[in-house]
Amino acid sequence: MLQRTYLTEQDIRKRQIDTLKIFNDNVTEINENSEYRVEFEANGRNFSLNVILNPEFPNEKPNIFINPLISHPWILENSNQIIGAPGLINYTPHSDLGRVVQAIIREFQRSVPHITNEDKSTDTSPQSTYSNQSLMFPELSELTAEELQEIFHNPDLQDKILESNPQLLELDLETEELMTSIEEIAQGNIKKQQMLDDLKTDVLDRISTIVQMKMSFEELNRKHQKLSEMYDPHRIRDCLREGAFKADEDAEMVAEQFLLGNIPVETFIAKFAEKRALGQARRAREERLAHQLAQLDKATT
Repeated sequence: MLQRTYLTEQDIRKRQIDTLKIFNDNVTEINENSEYRVEFEANGRNFSLNVILNPEFPNEKPNIFINPLISHPWILENSNQIIGAPGLINYTPHSDLGRVVQAIIREFQRSVPHITNEDKSTDTSPQSTYSNQSLMFPELSELTAEELQEIFHNPDLQDKILESNPQLLELDLETEELMTSIEEIAQGNIKKQQMLDDLKTDVLDRISTIVQMKMSFEELNRKHQKLSEMYDPHRIRDCLREGAFKADEDAEMVAEQFLLGNIPVETFIAKFAEKRALGQARRAREERLAHQLAQLDKATT
């Protein structure tokens, strides 16, 4: 059975941060794994988003702030915190941080945000709020104040408007496509896992064969060294010389035994002649081999 890899929350957090850097340019790390600044340009003005990740991220949505302060329906009243972006409203642990920030930047670049002066008064009426929101929801501009007030106090109507918004639908479509792509990659990895397991088994078998061949080679090499020493021409020459001396010594012992009267003449003649002949034969072979070795040494030097 194939093993599945389970990611820790820290791994998921790191992947989310990686998507921030993949889908956006000019990303600067302020505090490692917790705060990032994303700079962008809109209508010739320079802006930056401060993305703050609390310890519970990605199980909780990130906090995103824009600088300088601008007027936009996505921004919390009397604050620079962005709360109305669809990616934040519909945020789940499976959302991509990089795409959420990318969608916010695209909205600000599209709607050309207006920088808010400190002395500018703020209109908090529902009519004003929905007038600003008409940047994203143009159909609201055609409604009366009473209809806007009804929507303001009716969550079901708000959900219906959100569900029919093209930008939200596009975001959902992108999310679905991304999830499908991830699933296809995962399925492909699962299919390749069996091939990898087979290759791993084959490699292990080859390693086992190589180890056995190495052990066999070392054993044969030891035998080869032993036989090489045993049948070395110089060693054979020395053995012949020692054998000739041994045969001469045996002949001398036979002669001493005969002089002491311990063996009869017939036995003496037979054994003495045998030992002498053996010694002479070994000496002749030793001299011939020594001559051949001397010629070989002379030819190789």
